[in-house]
Amino acid sequence: MSTSIDHLRSDHRVTILRDFVDTMGGSMQAGETGILRKLSFDQIAELIHIEIETEAGLRSLTFALRAKEGPRNGHMRDFFEVVEDVTIPRGIEPTKAAVTPSLEPEPSQAYTDNSDRLVDMENEMRSQFDHIGVAVSIAEVYAERMRDFRRKGNEPRAIAAFKLAKEWMGNYASWATSGGEGAANSYERDRFCEALVAEFGYDPTAREPES
Repeated sequence: MSTSIDHLRSDHRVTILRDFVDTMGGSMQAGETGILRKLSFDQIAELIHIEIETEAGLRSLTFALRAKEGPRNGHMRDFFEVVEDVTIPRGIEPTKAAVTPSLEPEPSQAYTDNSDRLVDMENEMRSQFDHIGVAVSIAEVYAERMRDFRRKGNEPRAIAAFKLAKEWMGNYASWATSGGEGAANSYERDRFCEALVAEFGYDPTAREPES
């Protein structure tokens, strides 16, 4: 599963709604179209990177996370309209990925408590970005933690991160302020969670953890 920023996800066709210039001087004009091929978030440099495939070629764009204007976290809807999903169907049912046992102690309450919740991170991001889209960004942070723990073979902590990512996408849908926005956000939530389950190999929230 690729990174999502607000409503943007890889392999979706978009239309530019407003002219803009990125931090490197690259620009796009209203009416231009293309396919989002890559989105990434550099937490250290606080930069958002986007690659858009257009008829003229691949466009690489960079935006400052803390910018006061232009495309930025929480305001991508003002500049990009998602037209359609052009993801190529996988055609293969996901299977539970093999996990290498970890030597790291596993928290005994990983399935029921908040020991894996990054409270400081959540509060910092919410204080910096007073916008509903921050819930998606927080969900992605937990999705990255899920991937990291899966690579380390720590299944219980990967499951804990999975549940927190799913919880924050639920917040994103519930924070909608209108019926139309709620329906759109719920659709995005469902697609995010479906992709998360496909990547994990199964849905750990749909059954009790194995003893």
